[in-house]
Amino acid sequence: MRTYLHFSIFILIFISVGFTTSAQGISMSPTRLFLTGNPGETVSKPVILSNSSNTDYVFNINFKDWQREENGNKIYTEPGSLENSNAAWVSTQESNVSLPAKKEVEIMVRMKIPENASTSEVTNSMLFFTQIGKQKDKADQQQGIGIITLVEFGLHVYYTPPANNTQSLDIVSIEELSDENLNTGKVAVGIENDGNVVNDATVELELTNTESGKEIKLKPVNISMMPAAHQTVKFTLPDNLKGTYLGVAIIKMAGTNDLRVGEKTFDF
Repeated sequence: MRTYLHFSIFILIFISVGFTTSAQGISMSPTRLFLTGNPGETVSKPVILSNSSNTDYVFNINFKDWQREENGNKIYTEPGSLENSNAAWVSTQESNVSLPAKKEVEIMVRMKIPENASTSEVTNSMLFFTQIGKQKDKADQQQGIGIITLVEFGLHVYYTPPANNTQSLDIVSIEELSDENLNTGKVAVGIENDGNVVNDATVELELTNTESGKEIKLKPVNISMMPAAHQTVKFTLPDNLKGTYLGVAIIKMAGTNDLRVGEKTFDF
């Protein structure tokens, strides 16, 4: 006798990139809210969920804290668990959002700034719109595996005190990573946000052979850093790179012509 085992696999697709993000005909705009105000004030901004598909969706609204590790990865924790959390300040009128097919819905995100809020510290949290799965979302389960694909949108919520306006990043280190287990060489650029606002930037690394003058421009890396944060951006070097090269790291900060440049000579 043959026995068929049926499984349901839940796949959660998390989206939080750029100013507008979309999946399966659903889009959210923006993906980041920057709120400011004085202690004791209440401020708000709208977020739009749009559904161009033929399917109705329902989303649950929930919150998390998050912080970025030095390598750029995000770590999520329970709301209110981090010192710079503003999750307790943020609310929406709805706990669930219905998004009909071919429609869009506006959700007002409200922040009540505490009376004792810092007048210099930037705080943050993440508001999630998590799809609530329904029976009809399941794929046909004949003799294999049923897959339920759920969508989750992450909205960054930042609070910036009104007096904060210093946009600055600093290159604190440039070094080659030497590890016998690495298949290819890497150069790590250490960066510090020494300003007092969230800073978006592009980091570039150019290598010039000191003998031939040959230039190599590596793929730029986009970053976003909280004040006082440190991040290490790693660039993978071309295979079999040999010789002496001048490495030039360049940080281009968004919204300004201000640059940060660092140099180091490498013997590969």
